Amino acid sequence: MASDIFINYSLLGMRLSYKLLGTSLTNLAIESTCGSIFTGGVTLDDLLREQAKLETQNIGTIGMSVVEGLREVSEEKLDHFLDFTMEAINKITKGRDEGHMAVKLTAFVSMEVMEKVSKAQRTFIEQILCTPINASSNNVLSQE
Repeated sequence: MASDIFINYSLLGMRLSYKLLGTSLTNLAIESTCGSIFTGGVTLDDLLREQAKLETQNIGTIGMSVVEGLREVSEEKLDHFLDFTMEAINKITKGRDEGHMAVKLTAFVSMEVMEKVSKAQRTFIEQILCTPINASSNNVLSQE
């Protein structure tokens, strides 16, 4: 997993697999191989099972649903995401004093809007701050 080949080409390979094999088969392959390294599962039931297992070892969990990158965001999709989020929060906290759920608000923003914000940020840094963005450097601003 830490190899440069995997890091540099995994997203490309995954996209290609989605096109050639489809979503269900690709997701099955991911879930049955490396998916468990990064997540406790893909469904709310998976999360609750993992949460219960880890609680016995006094390890806390954070529920998170990654939803972003949609080109077309319909009211129906947003309502579905909201319903899922509310259900997850209710189930994660059921019978507990607290629960942890990370909610990515970018789920409510279309990819087109995020691309415009990214372009505006880049323009601000390069043209307003007069600072070139160097992808090989972690330093965005110089000491000057």
